[in-house]
Amino acid sequence: MNEDVKDYIESMKQTLSFFIFSIVLFSSCRQTAQKAPPLIDGQCTEYERLNAKTISLAHGVKLHIYQDQHYVWLCYCYREGSFGILDMKLETSQLDGPLNLHVSAQLGEWPLNKPELQPENSTSEKWWNHNGWTANAVWLNGLNRTEENTSPNWRNPLAREIQLSKDRFGRGEWKVKMNIGSIMTAEGALEGIVFPEGDKPYLLQVN
Repeated sequence: MNEDVKDYIESMKQTLSFFIFSIVLFSSCRQTAQKAPPLIDGQCTEYERLNAKTISLAHGVKLHIYQDQHYVWLCYCYREGSFGILDMKLETSQLDGPLNLHVSAQLGEWPLNKPELQPENSTSEKWWNHNGWTANAVWLNGLNRTEENTSPNWRNPLAREIQLSKDRFGRGEWKVKMNIGSIMTAEGALEGIVFPEGDKPYLLQVN
């Protein structure tokens, strides 16, 4: 093998090695640059880092909306003393009809046109039927015991978070109407919030 051929082969080896190194480095940089999605832990702190859309509601409540390839997240934070329970009406082209998604100490869903499927009471077997979505509920933090009775001790997280699967609810335009209950006002009263106000829903574009 002459020297010219040897030089050519060596040059090709160096070029191939550099090409492989560049691919590995680029892939590593992309993985490093990707931001971790939100975790359903009852806090909204990561949404600012993710450049989520933020909407100011009444009584100091802030609603954050974020989505990635697979999921949509809604997170709203509130004053201490709030419970922030939720009934969210959701209508999408992939659903057979609009649903009510409920979040309090329990999770559940039911079609808006079939009110008989709504749980009748707190011990109903119709709770915990949610599919393709989840949320952080109001926490049961032990029991308060006295000689006369025993009652639950509720503890609420700093924020309410809802995660919804695009596989379940589809893409395109989602029609959202949120009824948020038991929000502490600056005056110390508990009131509800409707978002958006009026009859029209919020139109959420889901990619």
